[in-house]
Amino acid sequence: MDKSRRKTGFPVMEEMTLKMVREYLEKKNSIILPVGLMEQHGYHLPLITDALVARETARMTAERTGILMAPVLCASFSGGGLPGTINISPAVTSLVINDTLVSLASQGFKKIYIILGHGGGENFNVLNIGLRVLLNSNPVFSDVVLALLPAWSFDETGIGWKKAVKEKDFHAGWLETSIVMALEPELVHMDEMELDGKPPAGTEDPDNYMQAEKIVDDPMVIARVRQKKEIKVGVHGYPPKASPELGRKLVEETVALMVKKVREIEDGYDGKYKKVRWSMNAG
Repeated sequence: MDKSRRKTGFPVMEEMTLKMVREYLEKKNSIILPVGLMEQHGYHLPLITDALVARETARMTAERTGILMAPVLCASFSGGGLPGTINISPAVTSLVINDTLVSLASQGFKKIYIILGHGGGENFNVLNIGLRVLLNSNPVFSDVVLALLPAWSFDETGIGWKKAVKEKDFHAGWLETSIVMALEPELVHMDEMELDGKPPAGTEDPDNYMQAEKIVDDPMVIARVRQKKEIKVGVHGYPPKASPELGRKLVEETVALMVKKVREIEDGYDGKYKKVRWSMNAG
């Protein structure tokens, strides 16, 4: 963090001392935890793209709410296998995040907001289930609220994530490229951009960059799923359509909606769990 950010006065855990955290907890008990990973994003975007989205949306949300921001966790499962990608199995990801939450809750944090910068069904599903089990099994969370805030859920106007899905722009395409252009333009290398075929491989479906294999083709046999060998770049979308202006709009909307949601949860918190309508497929 540069000096200009410190002057804003919002608390950043990695820059604080023990005394500072104690003083913060005397006034507030909320914290924002960004989660991302290191993953292939073609030749034009940095490996840190997903972690960058989580960190910067968390930072801006923290600035506007005055809530403490924890260091970004780069422990997630990509599914890709190109150089630079670091895969942490979904089960381990869940354990790392759960242990982090136990530590924070044990220190006195009561409202914890987890901002996700990376999607992927493996990650999200295991994390969601792991958080439910954590709340059910560990008494330290008896008065703690956990909120899972995926960045892609904050698209009220439909000009970002929703539009990207409709246009089959799933990964390292115009959406992510626009966002990184807005957040860290010096990390974007459009002059080196390449695609996996024409049209880009995997654009029919977000998981089409993977292939399933079985020794015996039977519905009860578990498939081995891994990235297709023809994927050489890891771009599943249309990055030439990106622009920093669009990126700024997307970031501003995401942060504004996150701030609104965080404030709603802050206002509704009373430390008591109450019966609500729920299904296994809901949050």
